[in-house]
Amino acid sequence: MGTPANPALAYSNSQDNLQVLKQLYSDDAWVMKDLVFNKNRFLSMVDKDETEMGLGGLNFPIPVLYDVGGGGSANLGTAQTYQTAPATASFLLTTVNVYRVGSIQNQFLRASAQNIGAFMPAAKMNVKSLYMGAANDIAYQMFSDGSGTRGTYGLGAGSIVAGVITLDNLGQVYQFSVNMALNSFSIAGQTATQSTGGAIGYVVAVDTGAGTVSVSPTLQGAIATPSGWSTAFPYLGRAGDTLFSTNGLNSANMLCIAGLGAWIPSVAPGQSDSFFTQNRSVSPTKLAGLRFSGGSESIQDCLIDATNQLAAQSSEAGDPDVIYINPVSYQTLVKNLTGQGQYQMIRAKVNEEVEISFKALVLPTANGEISIIQDRNCPGQTAYITTMKTWKLRSLGKIPQFLTFPGFYDMLGFPIPGQDAVEIRVGGYLNLSCNAPGANAVVALPQ
Repeated sequence: MGTPANPALAYSNSQDNLQVLKQLYSDDAWVMKDLVFNKNRFLSMVDKDETEMGLGGLNFPIPVLYDVGGGGSANLGTAQTYQTAPATASFLLTTVNVYRVGSIQNQFLRASAQNIGAFMPAAKMNVKSLYMGAANDIAYQMFSDGSGTRGTYGLGAGSIVAGVITLDNLGQVYQFSVNMALNSFSIAGQTATQSTGGAIGYVVAVDTGAGTVSVSPTLQGAIATPSGWSTAFPYLGRAGDTLFSTNGLNSANMLCIAGLGAWIPSVAPGQSDSFFTQNRSVSPTKLAGLRFSGGSESIQDCLIDATNQLAAQSSEAGDPDVIYINPVSYQTLVKNLTGQGQYQMIRAKVNEEVEISFKALVLPTANGEISIIQDRNCPGQTAYITTMKTWKLRSLGKIPQFLTFPGFYDMLGFPIPGQDAVEIRVGGYLNLSCNAPGANAVVALPQ
């Protein structure tokens, strides 16, 4: 019996040969600048370690000093009796994978070998899509909690009617693409449970204006609700991004990057917390960041108060320096500051070859000025106040990169068993680390 056909697998039928791809993408600078970092601000700003030592081994320890210890006294003997060691933690960071795959029929590889110029635009377009897809996946996950959730439709005003999903937060719509294969699931503690029957829903249409995602039980089929989908399984994630097993969302098991939403959760860690082997409930602010609710304040006052409260903690990491917010909240803030807003240009050195710049709003606080940057991947009505030197994106190699086996399949293509075609892979092996979570905050904004 042969291997069953994959209904979602589509080969490109107008491509050039692999050597042309090598030539087109040998200049990493423009690839990284134009396709990866220009629109993904936190990804561009965060420090990166792209060496083999950056995330090697079974895990990578991230030590944190979160308390100087409780010993001390006005009496020397008493101080000696009750002396304590500094309180430390070590997060044992593990690696997750990001993949984007494209397949090319061998016939077109050979046909293009003698006519390179004619196939240049198609090669550039297709490989550009792989790079952009991988970069957008990484940038989105940099703000996520590692669960693979891209949106919800039953935790607020969202719904599903005849296959049309109205998302709880309309801004989540940008995390979906046509033909994306989705799971619908519920979450209880650190366990995700797939919808009854485990049916896949394929995205048929995305309406960014209405904040709706239309799905079908079949690839490119008619819009309809997949079997078992309902608001009882309100979380939506891309197929393969969520581990559906007991404690599958534990940091040691999660399949996606532990982003800002995981390191600085909006709900304080409880007694059962185990984040990269550490129970953060012993010091939930210093080990899992500050949580601040804006209530009825304006966005400006909310951010000022939250920044001042965070700075008052006097972290050895220093004062916070950058705030990331969703574009909708950013524009609301700009409107409220009409005629009063001040801006500055931020220069980000992405790596040794790439440097980009973009405009940031300047917010005056009691502890000095802080830059506010909009990032399309930041959740709606949420801000992250960061001390940037505490963060590092660790990767085995460049972010993202062509995934090859040097010296074996180093010409970018992998032969597909049983098929007259090759497969191109773009992605990375990486995770986000923080050596002082208490120097950062998550803020619930009023708008």
